[in-house]
Amino acid sequence: MQVPYKLAVAGAALALWPHPTGAQAQCAEVPSTETYDYIVVGSGAGGIPMADRLSEAGHKVLLIEKGPASTGRWGGTMKPDWLKDTLLTRFDVPGLCNQIWADPTGAVCTDVDQMAGCMLGGGTAVNAGLWWKPHPADWDVNFPEGWRSTNVAAATERVFSRIPGTIAPSMDGRRYLSQGFDMLGGSLRAAGWEYLDPPNAHPDKKNRTFGHSTFMYAGGERGGPLATYLVSAAGRRGFTLWMNTTVRRVIREGGHATGVEVQCSSSSGGGAGHTGVVPLTPKTGRVIISAGAFGSAKLLFRSGIGPTDQLNIVKNSTDGPTMISSDQWINLPVGYNLNDHVGTDVEIAHPDVVFYDYYGAWNKPIATHAESYLANRTGPLAQAAPNIGPIFWEIIKGSDGVSRHLQWQARVEGKLNTSMTVTQYLGTGSLSRGRMTITRQLNTIVSTPPYLRDKYDREVVIQGIVNLRESLKDVANLTWITPLPNVTAEAFVDSIPATPARRCSNHWIGTAKIGTDDGRTGGTSVVDLDAKVYGTDNIFVVDASIFPGHITGNPSAMIVIAAEHAATRILGLKPLSEPEASSS
Repeated sequence: MQVPYKLAVAGAALALWPHPTGAQAQCAEVPSTETYDYIVVGSGAGGIPMADRLSEAGHKVLLIEKGPASTGRWGGTMKPDWLKDTLLTRFDVPGLCNQIWADPTGAVCTDVDQMAGCMLGGGTAVNAGLWWKPHPADWDVNFPEGWRSTNVAAATERVFSRIPGTIAPSMDGRRYLSQGFDMLGGSLRAAGWEYLDPPNAHPDKKNRTFGHSTFMYAGGERGGPLATYLVSAAGRRGFTLWMNTTVRRVIREGGHATGVEVQCSSSSGGGAGHTGVVPLTPKTGRVIISAGAFGSAKLLFRSGIGPTDQLNIVKNSTDGPTMISSDQWINLPVGYNLNDHVGTDVEIAHPDVVFYDYYGAWNKPIATHAESYLANRTGPLAQAAPNIGPIFWEIIKGSDGVSRHLQWQARVEGKLNTSMTVTQYLGTGSLSRGRMTITRQLNTIVSTPPYLRDKYDREVVIQGIVNLRESLKDVANLTWITPLPNVTAEAFVDSIPATPARRCSNHWIGTAKIGTDDGRTGGTSVVDLDAKVYGTDNIFVVDASIFPGHITGNPSAMIVIAAEHAATRILGLKPLSEPEASSS
């Protein structure tokens, strides 16, 4: 029998199991008598804040994570040799964030045809940590009444008071290897673009502006929900966290969930998973699904909620014998409205740019840099790979009269040691949509890519490149590598396939859209204004799945804000034992 060690968190003690050795640890059977007021499925940007707010309100909350532990605070074990005598993992160190692209094993979902974090923290554990206060239009253009920028102002303030973000992650306040930022940022300033210091102080200024990258890091390490919301939740007696546990389905009777069925995922850091049926508190319990744009949709499908064609696929899978009967299916447009930032990479080179080998830092970091990071959390390893910045923005009105937001994200990498790759993200105002579906093997796929299906989206992407070329035309010694100078922006954009392999930004949203038009009766929405699934009384979705359209920047902060706002609405609902008018 293994002895659990105790991890001090916010004055409390959270029991964790050490990484098992030898044979795989046995699954833990779910106690049949233990019930929960709230079961939160998924520990990403949506699930962790939800669990914190619900437990703060005095409820008994179970947070279930499919994957293992990530950062050292929570018992994570994945790390290179130079971190082995520390409590840090690869996910704690900002400079190792890009290792996910070199070695994703054990950190990403294996049932999705896209890159998705499947470990404690979800995407906030594996991403580069970019942390943007949303432009008001991100809410006002996309979301219905009750979710506009004025409605979420209090939630925004709560989020940024807990996770303010930083433009100087190194603990000495310096920004290292700033040559790329200085060259490109100085060139933009010379072309009339406005420098924002810091950008999050001016969230509404996203037209021909630029600034330093803003990160959720704190203390020279990965911060965000893992270091804030989860810490306070873990300090409460009514909070329980399970890792390495997959939720197979929500068990329901008609529109009422009675619990969830779970099974072990693995026995990695965080201990063995659980298997069995987890019951909700009778009559009053609720399920919050926060498993991401793919995971949440998949769970709804397996629970008999979604389009009939998808539910029939599940019925003909290994789930078939135990799936809820077809007369209990709820026909909703789950999986439609899929969206992602349209990614378009350009590459430039300049002799002033200096490349830093962050990939090489995995096995053999520069000794002095490793020493300064371990001793003081300073130096290049306290910054996100591969030296991201500047970030700059432009708003372009298409010939259809719709304003579309572009965010450009520069980083020092490319074909040459003097290269900078600059990715254009098409966000707020974009109209193209796709669809995700499920296979008989219960994997999710992007069956209809959402990229540039609308001709005016394409028009703005092209115009953005034209504008950038114009802004940089007078920069001495600057070389355009992609596209070449003799290639038009239109020809360049059309040469890149509109597929996830070439366009993906991994900012997936929209598969369980929020809105007032009930999807059961011909509408497009899956959840109502309280994030409650139409046709149910106690099943909710709270994550990027509910976003009706894409936003200006990287979505992590906006997902946390959405969770804060949804928590307030859900906690304000009447108990199920009392009559409740529809909020939609």
